[in-house]
Amino acid sequence: MRKSVKSSEKKGKRKRVLFLSQRFLFPQDTGGKIRTSKILEHLKQHLSITVISNLESPKDDSYVTQMQTICDKFIPVPWKEPKRYSLRFYWEIFKKSFSIYPVTMLNDFSPELENAVLKELESDNYALAICDFMQSTLNFRKVRNIPIILFQHNVESTISKRHMNRAKDPISKIFWWLQFRKMFYHEKRQSHRFDRVIAVSEKDKHTMEQWYKLSNVVTIPTGVDTDYYSPNGSLEESKQIVFVGAMDWLPNDDAMKYFLEQIFPWIRKEEPDSKFIIVGRNPSPKLQRMVKNIPNVETTGWVDDTRPYISKSNVFIVPIRIGGGTRMKIYEGMSMAKAIVSTSIGAEGLPLTDKEHIIYADDEQEFAKSVVQLLQNKSERKKLGDIARKYVYENFRWEVVAEVFAKICKSVISDNRK
Repeated sequence: MRKSVKSSEKKGKRKRVLFLSQRFLFPQDTGGKIRTSKILEHLKQHLSITVISNLESPKDDSYVTQMQTICDKFIPVPWKEPKRYSLRFYWEIFKKSFSIYPVTMLNDFSPELENAVLKELESDNYALAICDFMQSTLNFRKVRNIPIILFQHNVESTISKRHMNRAKDPISKIFWWLQFRKMFYHEKRQSHRFDRVIAVSEKDKHTMEQWYKLSNVVTIPTGVDTDYYSPNGSLEESKQIVFVGAMDWLPNDDAMKYFLEQIFPWIRKEEPDSKFIIVGRNPSPKLQRMVKNIPNVETTGWVDDTRPYISKSNVFIVPIRIGGGTRMKIYEGMSMAKAIVSTSIGAEGLPLTDKEHIIYADDEQEFAKSVVQLLQNKSERKKLGDIARKYVYENFRWEVVAEVFAKICKSVISDNRK
Protein backbone atom coordinates (compact mmCIF):
# COMPACT_ATOMS: atom_id res chain seq x y z
CA MET A 1 0.00 0.00 0.00
CA ARG A 2 0.95 3.65 -0.36
CA LYS A 3 1.30 4.16 3.40
CA SER A 4 4.07 3.04 5.68
CA VAL A 5 4.52 2.59 9.40
CA LYS A 6 7.74 3.10 11.29
CA SER A 7 9.16 -0.14 12.68
CA SER A 8 10.74 1.22 15.85
CA GLU A 9 7.84 0.20 18.12
CA LYS A 10 8.70 -2.47 20.65
CA LYS A 11 7.03 -5.82 20.32
CA GLY A 12 4.07 -6.10 22.66
CA LYS A 13 3.81 -2.36 23.21
CA ARG A 14 0.40 -0.79 22.58
CA LYS A 15 0.29 0.73 19.12
CA ARG A 16 -0.17 4.50 19.07
CA VAL A 17 -3.33 5.86 17.46
CA LEU A 18 -4.21 9.49 16.72
CA PHE A 19 -7.94 10.15 16.91
CA LEU A 20 -9.46 13.38 15.55
CA SER A 21 -12.77 14.33 17.14
CA GLN A 22 -13.68 17.80 15.87
CA ARG A 23 -16.12 18.34 18.75
CA PHE A 24 -14.98 18.04 22.35
CA LEU A 25 -16.41 14.79 23.71
CA PHE A 26 -17.74 16.05 27.04
CA PRO A 27 -20.39 16.44 28.25
CA GLN A 28 -21.78 13.34 26.56
CA ASP A 29 -24.95 15.03 25.37
CA THR A 30 -25.24 13.73 21.79
CA GLY A 31 -25.38 10.23 20.34
CA GLY A 32 -22.14 10.78 18.44
CA LYS A 33 -20.25 11.92 21.54
CA ILE A 34 -21.53 8.96 23.55
CA ARG A 35 -20.65 6.42 20.88
CA THR A 36 -17.16 7.83 20.34
CA SER A 37 -16.26 8.31 24.01
CA LYS A 38 -17.53 4.89 25.09
CA ILE A 39 -15.59 3.16 22.32
CA LEU A 40 -12.44 5.11 23.18
CA GLU A 41 -12.85 4.29 26.87
CA HIS A 42 -12.60 0.57 26.12
CA LEU A 43 -10.27 0.94 23.10
CA LYS A 44 -7.70 2.47 25.42
CA GLN A 45 -7.14 -1.00 26.88
CA HIS A 46 -5.89 -2.22 23.49
CA LEU A 47 -4.19 0.83 21.95
CA SER A 48 -2.46 4.02 23.11
CA ILE A 49 -4.87 6.81 22.18
CA THR A 50 -4.14 10.48 21.47
CA VAL A 51 -7.23 12.63 20.95
CA ILE A 52 -7.22 16.00 19.20
CA SER A 53 -10.35 18.13 19.40
CA ASN A 54 -11.61 21.67 19.58
CA LEU A 55 -12.05 23.11 23.07
CA GLU A 56 -14.32 26.05 23.83
CA SER A 57 -13.24 27.92 26.95
CA PRO A 58 -14.57 28.46 29.55
CA LYS A 59 -17.58 26.28 28.65
CA ASP A 60 -15.57 23.05 28.32
CA ASP A 61 -12.86 23.69 30.91
CA SER A 62 -14.48 21.77 33.77
CA TYR A 63 -14.65 18.60 31.66
CA VAL A 64 -11.00 18.46 30.55
CA THR A 65 -9.94 16.14 33.39
CA GLN A 66 -12.47 13.56 32.18
CA MET A 67 -10.48 13.10 28.98
CA GLN A 68 -7.99 10.93 30.89
CA THR A 69 -10.69 8.24 31.08
CA ILE A 70 -10.77 7.84 27.29
CA CYS A 71 -7.27 8.65 26.06
CA ASP A 72 -3.59 8.66 27.05
CA LYS A 73 -2.91 12.11 25.59
CA PHE A 74 -5.24 15.01 24.82
CA ILE A 75 -4.41 17.93 22.52
CA PRO A 76 -6.96 20.76 22.75
CA VAL A 77 -7.37 23.36 20.00
CA PRO A 78 -9.03 26.65 21.06
CA TRP A 79 -12.33 27.27 19.28
CA LYS A 80 -15.52 29.33 19.55
CA GLU A 81 -18.82 27.95 18.25
CA PRO A 82 -21.11 30.54 16.62
CA LYS A 83 -24.32 31.10 18.55
CA ARG A 84 -27.12 29.11 16.94
CA TYR A 85 -30.19 30.85 15.51
CA SER A 86 -28.49 34.25 15.58
CA LEU A 87 -28.24 36.57 12.56
CA ARG A 88 -24.55 35.72 12.27
CA PHE A 89 -25.38 32.01 12.35
CA TYR A 90 -27.74 32.32 9.36
CA TRP A 91 -25.41 34.72 7.55
CA GLU A 92 -22.59 32.18 7.79
CA ILE A 93 -24.86 29.47 6.36
CA PHE A 94 -25.80 31.78 3.49
CA LYS A 95 -22.16 32.53 2.63
CA LYS A 96 -21.10 28.91 2.86
CA SER A 97 -23.92 27.86 0.55
CA PHE A 98 -21.88 29.13 -2.40
CA SER A 99 -18.91 26.83 -1.69
CA ILE A 100 -18.22 23.59 -3.53
CA TYR A 101 -18.31 21.90 -0.10
CA PRO A 102 -21.44 21.15 1.94
CA VAL A 103 -22.20 23.65 4.69
CA THR A 104 -21.73 21.05 7.43
CA MET A 105 -18.22 20.29 6.16
CA LEU A 106 -17.25 23.95 6.28
CA ASN A 107 -18.75 24.36 9.76
CA ASP A 108 -16.34 21.73 11.08
CA PHE A 109 -13.24 22.82 9.16
CA SER A 110 -10.54 24.62 11.13
CA PRO A 111 -7.03 25.48 9.87
CA GLU A 112 -5.84 25.32 13.49
CA LEU A 113 -7.29 21.84 13.92
CA GLU A 114 -5.81 20.67 10.62
CA ASN A 115 -2.37 22.01 11.61
CA ALA A 116 -2.58 20.33 15.03
CA VAL A 117 -3.22 16.96 13.38
CA LEU A 118 -0.33 17.33 10.93
CA LYS A 119 2.07 18.61 13.61
CA GLU A 120 1.32 15.73 15.97
CA LEU A 121 1.71 13.10 13.25
CA GLU A 122 5.08 14.58 12.26
CA SER A 123 6.36 14.79 15.83
CA ASP A 124 5.59 11.29 17.05
CA ASN A 125 5.48 7.68 15.98
CA TYR A 126 1.87 6.73 15.20
CA ALA A 127 0.67 3.47 13.69
CA LEU A 128 -2.80 4.69 12.72
CA ALA A 129 -4.91 7.86 12.40
CA ILE A 130 -8.71 7.91 12.76
CA CYS A 131 -11.09 10.63 11.61
CA ASP A 132 -14.37 10.80 13.52
CA PHE A 133 -17.36 11.77 11.33
CA MET A 134 -17.41 12.71 7.65
CA GLN A 135 -17.71 16.39 8.65
CA SER A 136 -14.13 16.33 9.96
CA THR A 137 -12.54 15.05 6.75
CA LEU A 138 -11.51 18.50 5.50
CA ASN A 139 -9.17 18.60 8.49
CA PHE A 140 -7.67 15.29 7.31
CA ARG A 141 -7.01 16.15 3.65
CA LYS A 142 -3.23 16.47 4.01
CA VAL A 143 -2.63 13.38 6.14
CA ARG A 144 -0.15 11.13 4.34
CA ASN A 145 2.12 8.13 4.92
CA ILE A 146 0.04 6.51 7.64
CA PRO A 147 -2.95 4.14 7.53
CA ILE A 148 -6.22 5.99 8.07
CA ILE A 149 -9.74 5.04 9.15
CA LEU A 150 -12.96 7.03 8.77
CA PHE A 151 -15.54 6.44 11.50
CA GLN A 152 -18.90 7.06 9.81
CA HIS A 153 -21.75 7.49 12.30
CA ASN A 154 -24.20 8.23 9.45
CA VAL A 155 -24.36 8.22 5.69
CA GLU A 156 -24.47 11.99 5.60
CA SER A 157 -25.94 12.18 2.09
CA THR A 158 -29.09 10.38 3.23
CA ILE A 159 -29.73 13.11 5.81
CA SER A 160 -29.47 15.87 3.18
CA LYS A 161 -31.66 13.88 0.80
CA ARG A 162 -34.36 13.36 3.41
CA HIS A 163 -34.30 17.06 4.30
CA MET A 164 -34.76 17.79 0.59
CA ASN A 165 -37.70 15.39 0.35
CA ARG A 166 -39.36 16.90 3.44
CA ALA A 167 -38.80 20.56 2.48
CA LYS A 168 -42.09 22.38 1.96
CA ASP A 169 -41.06 25.59 0.19
CA PRO A 170 -39.06 25.90 -3.08
CA ILE A 171 -36.13 27.78 -1.54
CA SER A 172 -35.58 25.14 1.15
CA LYS A 173 -35.95 22.35 -1.38
CA ILE A 174 -33.34 23.93 -3.67
CA PHE A 175 -30.99 24.52 -0.74
CA TRP A 176 -31.20 20.90 0.40
CA TRP A 177 -30.94 19.58 -3.17
CA LEU A 178 -27.65 21.46 -3.56
CA GLN A 179 -26.44 20.23 -0.17
CA PHE A 180 -27.33 16.66 -1.12
CA ARG A 181 -25.40 16.83 -4.39
CA LYS A 182 -22.37 18.41 -2.74
CA MET A 183 -22.43 15.94 0.13
CA PHE A 184 -22.85 12.98 -2.21
CA TYR A 185 -19.72 13.78 -4.22
CA HIS A 186 -17.70 14.87 -1.18
CA GLU A 187 -18.63 11.75 0.76
CA LYS A 188 -17.79 9.57 -2.22
CA ARG A 189 -14.37 11.17 -2.78
CA GLN A 190 -13.38 11.16 0.86
CA SER A 191 -14.53 7.61 1.58
CA HIS A 192 -12.25 6.24 -1.13
CA ARG A 193 -9.22 7.90 0.52
CA PHE A 194 -9.39 5.80 3.67
CA ASP A 195 -8.07 2.29 4.24
CA ARG A 196 -11.27 1.43 6.10
CA VAL A 197 -14.61 3.11 6.58
CA ILE A 198 -16.38 1.97 9.75
CA ALA A 199 -20.19 2.05 9.53
CA VAL A 200 -22.58 1.62 12.43
CA SER A 201 -25.10 -0.61 10.64
CA GLU A 202 -25.32 -3.09 7.78
CA LYS A 203 -27.83 -0.76 6.11
CA ASP A 204 -25.31 2.11 6.09
CA LYS A 205 -22.62 -0.27 4.78
CA HIS A 206 -24.90 -1.41 1.96
CA THR A 207 -25.80 2.19 1.07
CA MET A 208 -22.16 3.26 0.87
CA GLU A 209 -21.23 0.24 -1.21
CA GLN A 210 -24.11 0.86 -3.61
CA TRP A 211 -23.81 4.65 -3.89
CA TYR A 212 -20.05 5.07 -3.74
CA LYS A 213 -18.85 1.69 -5.05
CA LEU A 214 -16.75 1.18 -1.91
CA SER A 215 -15.03 -2.07 -1.00
CA ASN A 216 -13.42 -0.84 2.24
CA VAL A 217 -16.50 -0.64 4.52
CA VAL A 218 -16.81 -2.68 7.72
CA THR A 219 -19.41 -2.47 10.47
CA ILE A 220 -19.56 -2.30 14.24
CA PRO A 221 -22.75 -2.74 16.29
CA THR A 222 -24.34 0.12 18.17
CA GLY A 223 -23.74 -0.14 21.91
CA VAL A 224 -25.13 0.95 25.24
CA ASP A 225 -23.84 1.23 28.81
CA THR A 226 -26.18 -1.30 30.40
CA ASP A 227 -24.89 -0.53 33.91
CA TYR A 228 -25.48 3.20 33.60
CA TYR A 229 -28.80 2.87 31.77
CA SER A 230 -30.62 0.37 33.96
CA PRO A 231 -34.06 0.28 35.61
CA ASN A 232 -33.91 2.02 38.97
CA GLY A 233 -37.36 1.29 40.37
CA SER A 234 -38.61 4.89 40.21
CA LEU A 235 -42.37 5.33 40.04
CA GLU A 236 -43.56 6.37 36.60
CA GLU A 237 -45.44 9.63 36.16
CA SER A 238 -48.98 8.94 35.01
CA LYS A 239 -49.39 9.07 31.21
CA GLN A 240 -45.96 10.57 30.56
CA ILE A 241 -44.22 10.29 27.16
CA VAL A 242 -40.56 11.18 26.64
CA PHE A 243 -38.21 12.00 23.77
CA VAL A 244 -34.46 12.30 24.32
CA GLY A 245 -32.00 13.87 21.88
CA ALA A 246 -29.87 16.90 21.03
CA MET A 247 -32.43 19.40 19.78
CA ASP A 248 -29.91 21.36 17.71
CA TRP A 249 -29.65 18.34 15.39
CA LEU A 250 -32.14 19.03 12.59
CA PRO A 251 -33.62 15.49 12.38
CA ASN A 252 -34.56 15.71 16.09
CA ASP A 253 -36.05 19.18 15.65
CA ASP A 254 -38.09 17.94 12.69
CA ALA A 255 -39.24 14.90 14.68
CA MET A 256 -40.57 17.03 17.52
CA LYS A 257 -42.44 19.42 15.25
CA TYR A 258 -43.91 16.45 13.41
CA PHE A 259 -44.97 14.75 16.65
CA LEU A 260 -46.54 17.88 18.14
CA GLU A 261 -48.39 18.82 14.96
CA GLN A 262 -49.42 15.43 13.57
CA ILE A 263 -49.39 12.84 16.37
CA PHE A 264 -49.83 14.34 19.83
CA PRO A 265 -53.32 15.76 19.05
CA TRP A 266 -54.52 12.21 18.32
CA ILE A 267 -53.04 10.99 21.61
CA ARG A 268 -54.74 13.77 23.59
CA LYS A 269 -58.11 12.88 22.11
CA GLU A 270 -57.85 9.46 23.75
CA GLU A 271 -55.78 10.47 26.78
CA PRO A 272 -56.44 14.16 27.59
CA ASP A 273 -54.18 14.02 30.66
CA SER A 274 -51.16 12.67 28.77
CA LYS A 275 -47.94 14.61 29.23
CA PHE A 276 -44.96 14.95 26.89
CA ILE A 277 -41.44 15.96 27.85
CA ILE A 278 -38.63 16.79 25.37
CA VAL A 279 -35.19 16.22 26.90
CA GLY A 280 -32.25 17.73 25.02
CA ARG A 281 -30.07 20.76 24.52
CA ASN A 282 -30.78 23.88 22.44
CA PRO A 283 -34.39 23.54 21.29
CA SER A 284 -35.01 25.95 18.42
CA PRO A 285 -37.01 29.16 19.00
CA LYS A 286 -39.79 27.84 16.75
CA LEU A 287 -40.08 24.62 18.74
CA GLN A 288 -40.13 26.54 22.01
CA ARG A 289 -42.97 28.71 20.72
CA MET A 290 -44.91 25.59 19.72
CA VAL A 291 -44.45 24.05 23.15
CA LYS A 292 -45.75 27.16 24.94
CA ASN A 293 -49.05 26.85 23.09
CA ILE A 294 -49.66 23.16 23.86
CA PRO A 295 -50.81 22.05 27.33
CA ASN A 296 -48.84 19.36 29.19
CA VAL A 297 -45.74 19.69 26.99
CA GLU A 298 -42.36 20.93 28.20
CA THR A 299 -38.74 21.13 27.09
CA THR A 300 -35.88 20.72 29.55
CA GLY A 301 -33.00 22.08 27.53
CA TRP A 302 -29.63 20.60 28.43
CA VAL A 303 -29.57 18.20 31.39
CA ASP A 304 -26.56 16.41 32.87
CA ASP A 305 -28.48 13.15 33.30
CA THR A 306 -31.36 11.96 31.11
CA ARG A 307 -32.13 8.87 33.18
CA PRO A 308 -34.59 10.43 35.68
CA TYR A 309 -36.75 11.65 32.79
CA ILE A 310 -36.66 8.29 31.04
CA SER A 311 -37.30 6.39 34.25
CA LYS A 312 -40.41 8.37 35.15
CA SER A 313 -41.97 8.07 31.69
CA ASN A 314 -44.40 5.40 30.53
CA VAL A 315 -43.50 5.46 26.84
CA PHE A 316 -40.27 6.37 25.03
CA ILE A 317 -40.83 7.71 21.49
CA VAL A 318 -38.58 8.18 18.43
CA PRO A 319 -40.72 9.80 15.68
CA ILE A 320 -37.76 10.57 13.42
CA ARG A 321 -38.38 11.04 9.68
CA ILE A 322 -34.89 12.25 8.66
CA GLY A 323 -31.52 10.80 9.55
CA GLY A 324 -28.93 8.10 9.06
CA GLY A 325 -26.73 5.82 11.12
CA THR A 326 -28.37 4.41 14.24
CA ARG A 327 -30.13 5.99 17.20
CA MET A 328 -28.37 5.09 20.44
CA LYS A 329 -31.24 6.70 22.33
CA ILE A 330 -33.27 3.60 21.44
CA TYR A 331 -30.81 1.25 23.11
CA GLU A 332 -30.68 3.57 26.12
CA GLY A 333 -34.45 3.38 26.47
CA MET A 334 -34.41 -0.38 25.98
CA SER A 335 -31.65 -0.77 28.56
CA MET A 336 -33.89 1.05 31.05
CA ALA A 337 -36.68 -1.44 30.23
CA LYS A 338 -38.89 1.12 28.53
CA ALA A 339 -41.57 0.42 25.94
CA ILE A 340 -40.58 2.23 22.74
CA VAL A 341 -42.59 3.42 19.75
CA SER A 342 -40.52 4.49 16.74
CA THR A 343 -40.77 5.19 13.06
CA SER A 344 -38.84 2.74 10.89
CA ILE A 345 -36.34 5.51 10.08
CA GLY A 346 -35.97 6.23 13.81
CA ALA A 347 -34.76 2.68 14.44
CA GLU A 348 -33.06 2.28 11.07
CA GLY A 349 -30.07 -0.05 11.08
CA LEU A 350 -30.85 -1.63 14.45
CA PRO A 351 -31.58 -5.39 14.53
CA LEU A 352 -34.93 -5.06 16.30
CA THR A 353 -38.13 -7.03 15.80
CA ASP A 354 -41.47 -5.24 15.64
CA LYS A 355 -43.74 -5.94 18.63
CA GLU A 356 -40.98 -7.96 20.33
CA HIS A 357 -38.26 -5.40 21.10
CA ILE A 358 -40.02 -2.25 19.89
CA ILE A 359 -43.20 -1.07 18.18
CA TYR A 360 -42.86 0.43 14.69
CA ALA A 361 -45.35 2.99 13.35
CA ASP A 362 -44.86 5.21 10.30
CA ASP A 363 -48.43 6.49 9.97
CA GLU A 364 -49.43 9.35 12.28
CA GLN A 365 -52.62 7.71 13.53
CA GLU A 366 -50.93 4.33 13.94
CA PHE A 367 -48.13 5.95 15.94
CA ALA A 368 -50.65 7.68 18.20
CA LYS A 369 -52.68 4.48 18.61
CA SER A 370 -49.56 2.51 19.63
CA VAL A 371 -48.60 5.12 22.24
CA VAL A 372 -52.12 5.21 23.66
CA GLN A 373 -52.28 1.42 23.95
CA LEU A 374 -49.05 1.41 25.93
CA LEU A 375 -50.17 4.28 28.15
CA GLN A 376 -53.30 2.31 28.99
CA ASN A 377 -51.74 -1.13 29.42
CA LYS A 378 -49.08 -1.44 32.12
CA SER A 379 -48.54 -5.19 31.66
CA GLU A 380 -47.91 -4.72 27.93
CA ARG A 381 -45.42 -1.94 28.65
CA LYS A 382 -43.60 -4.08 31.19
CA LYS A 383 -43.42 -7.12 28.93
CA LEU A 384 -42.00 -5.11 26.03
CA GLY A 385 -39.53 -3.30 28.30
CA ASP A 386 -38.27 -6.43 30.07
CA ILE A 387 -37.58 -8.23 26.77
CA ALA A 388 -35.83 -5.12 25.41
CA ARG A 389 -33.59 -4.83 28.48
CA LYS A 390 -32.53 -8.48 28.29
CA TYR A 391 -31.82 -8.23 24.56
CA VAL A 392 -29.46 -5.22 24.72
CA TYR A 393 -27.70 -6.51 27.84
CA GLU A 394 -26.83 -9.79 26.15
CA ASN A 395 -25.80 -8.32 22.79
CA PHE A 396 -24.85 -4.65 22.80
CA ARG A 397 -22.69 -3.67 25.75
CA TRP A 398 -19.90 -1.23 24.87
CA GLU A 399 -17.20 -3.78 25.76
CA VAL A 400 -18.40 -5.94 22.86
CA VAL A 401 -18.46 -2.99 20.44
CA ALA A 402 -14.97 -1.82 21.41
CA GLU A 403 -13.56 -5.31 20.88
CA VAL A 404 -14.82 -5.24 17.29
CA PHE A 405 -13.45 -1.72 16.78
CA ALA A 406 -10.04 -2.72 18.17
CA LYS A 407 -9.84 -5.72 15.82
CA ILE A 408 -10.52 -3.45 12.84
CA CYS A 409 -7.78 -1.02 13.93
CA LYS A 410 -5.24 -3.79 14.42
CA SER A 411 -6.18 -5.32 11.07
CA VAL A 412 -5.55 -2.01 9.25
CA ILE A 413 -2.19 -1.59 11.03
CA SER A 414 -1.23 -5.15 10.17
CA ASP A 415 -2.27 -4.83 6.51
CA ASN A 416 -0.09 -1.75 6.10
CA ARG A 417 2.97 -3.57 7.44
CA LYS A 418 2.85 -6.20 4.74
